[in-house]
Amino acid sequence: MSACNSGGGGGNGTGGTEPTQKPITAQDINKQDRASLQQGGELRQAISEFGDNWNPLNVNGNNADMSAVRNPMSVSFWDFDEKGVPTANKNFLLEAKGNGATPLVVTYKLNPDAKWNDGSPIDVDDFIATWKACNGQNKKFECVSTQGYDAITDIKAGADKFEVIMSYKGAYPDWTSTFGSVLKAESVKDPETFNKGWSKLNMDWFAGPFVLDNFDQTQKVLTEKPNSKWWGDKPLLDKLTFRAISPDATAAAYVNNEIDTFDIGPDPDAYARAKTVADGEIRAAAGPNFRHFTFNQKSGLVQDKAVRQAIVRGLDRAAIGVSDLAGIDWPARPLNNHIFMENQDGYVDSAKATGLDFDPAKAKSDLDAAGWKAGADGTREKDGKKLEVKFSQLSGVPVSENEALQAQKMLAEIGIKLDIVDVPIAKFQDGTLLSQGEFDIVAFSWIGTQYPFSSIKQIYGTDQESNYSKVSIPEVDDLIKKIDVENDPKKRIDLANQADKLLWEDVNTLPLYQRPELIAVKSKLANFGAVGLSTTRIENVGYMK
Repeated sequence: MSACNSGGGGGNGTGGTEPTQKPITAQDINKQDRASLQQGGELRQAISEFGDNWNPLNVNGNNADMSAVRNPMSVSFWDFDEKGVPTANKNFLLEAKGNGATPLVVTYKLNPDAKWNDGSPIDVDDFIATWKACNGQNKKFECVSTQGYDAITDIKAGADKFEVIMSYKGAYPDWTSTFGSVLKAESVKDPETFNKGWSKLNMDWFAGPFVLDNFDQTQKVLTEKPNSKWWGDKPLLDKLTFRAISPDATAAAYVNNEIDTFDIGPDPDAYARAKTVADGEIRAAAGPNFRHFTFNQKSGLVQDKAVRQAIVRGLDRAAIGVSDLAGIDWPARPLNNHIFMENQDGYVDSAKATGLDFDPAKAKSDLDAAGWKAGADGTREKDGKKLEVKFSQLSGVPVSENEALQAQKMLAEIGIKLDIVDVPIAKFQDGTLLSQGEFDIVAFSWIGTQYPFSSIKQIYGTDQESNYSKVSIPEVDDLIKKIDVENDPKKRIDLANQADKLLWEDVNTLPLYQRPELIAVKSKLANFGAVGLSTTRIENVGYMK
């Protein structure tokens, strides 16, 4: 599932039109065989803040930093290559196949050696419990998305509890996306446990190459060590360390040899600093991630579609991208699609198709027509009310701060006063800023997945937990239902772009640009870096001999 990230990224795909931008590279990880790497060593990483919810399927636990900490300790059924193609991770999944018919039936054959850390098997009961928590039937479960789970009518055991048979309502081409992982049945047994029971790390609910070693919440440092109960290849590294560091201080920590890697994202200063590290390098790939503004359609004057559209026409997104990425070797073109990146098949320019792009003259005339007249101080007024909108700026996140200032200057030119509100990064990391709708406009990144079509419902579907703009477009909901069951790639892309056009006209989120995946890393570290559409096997990450 797509995850949100404060300083940097979501959606991606496959399909049928000619891409216009070549990716820098699909993957840049210093790929090496395990035999060429040394045993031992530590990998020190930075995150912006630890949240309060460790449940990856809960709306308040679904962010990139928390995923980075959880992933080495978690179930993972699929490995993805640089093209985003999945193959079974044999540590957990021996085989998976669909019946090729409609309705679809999928069978997972689990590795019987795979066990939760408390020694209990990973089996069909965990699938059933996870499905029931996130299929949308019980609204008390605050699941990040019902996508895929709500398409399943039944899950049952086959020959034994390690054979899982999933029956779908109809066709479902993205079936590998439904269960990329699974949660222990005990951990999702009821809404109270699902929503509140993950406030602390319970190692009995995890299974992976690493386990928690220590979590110093005062110093904000978490360490992981190899899992003595792990049944797969032994991890090459002896220790993983995650330290909470303010995004504006992360580059200095890397330069000072306090961490071994960090995600540069759209931060020119961090990019320049990382290049000075003699034993380091910058790895780059074109991932499925994008910067954007989310508009809260239940808050303030941005509830008015005419105001939202005027804001779009008042923002020079090309200039914002150039400013964000100044000094970074990355194309700063505006991204004009919510679903596909510009280098992906399926991309069409929805800004051009709808006419909703930078056009300050049109923005002014539209606001005039809507009754917003220029005031003495330059800020427009209507019925005695100033045209003021709040922008929630994430403190200590340079790209967010820059975008706030850029937008403030641009919107002032068309008579909209943008008030910048400082928001602590912790409120983003714990999910409350977004889930509780405490903003008019906020900038962050969607970190995408290998499944662009699935992200449509997660982010833009009516009443979905990750629909932070609170958008509801019945026509889009109808298109999502068709997209979910359409097996023809070209037809699927066409349906997705029909939905994108509606989303563009509605202005619930405004894409800025494809976010660069730029990872500063120590040169000797192998099998780690800018992954693009691929995944990392943490047990294979290590240092060159």
